[in-house]
Amino acid sequence: MDRNEYIKNGFEAYYARYNQVTEEGFCRWMRPGVPDVMKVADIDEEWSRWKLVPSIVSQEDVASLEEQFGLKFPEWYKAFISTYHHFFDVIPEQGIDEPFDRIRNMYNPLLCKLGYLPFSWDTEYGSIRCIDLQESPDEEKCGIYEIDHEILFEMDDENTERNELKESLIFLYPNFKTYFDHTFLEHA
Repeated sequence: MDRNEYIKNGFEAYYARYNQVTEEGFCRWMRPGVPDVMKVADIDEEWSRWKLVPSIVSQEDVASLEEQFGLKFPEWYKAFISTYHHFFDVIPEQGIDEPFDRIRNMYNPLLCKLGYLPFSWDTEYGSIRCIDLQESPDEEKCGIYEIDHEILFEMDDENTERNELKESLIFLYPNFKTYFDHTFLEHA
């Protein structure tokens, strides 16, 4: 299975599922500050509907981000962050100008030090989602967890051990592909 093609198809299906425009001209895929190359239509002077644009992120860009996080990213996640530029609301957006800005904002020194890759922030509930990289490179066994940001930020970056962190994590999915399928392909 080609991961990039799979991610591409999932992003396109998710985008199409919520691309309806109301009679008032509103759409889920609206936001201010959309770069011209990503615009479908201007709604007013500030807001525009956006579209998926093939990513210009290179393998070198991803390698540099891995170095910044101090982690080796799973192949599924690399495909996930390098297939399309988007402004999805369920994951950190990746505009065309600075595609990794929101991903860099996900960096957490404790999670990364203990082998967890933070990749999404549930702003409604204040939870950070992360990939457990302990079983890498066997991505099938790299589970997806979440932790309340309040609990995480109360932990001591220097002295918290992996088992102590693990007690505060909530298991969500057995691997990244399962998370992707549930989030982008199964939700109606």
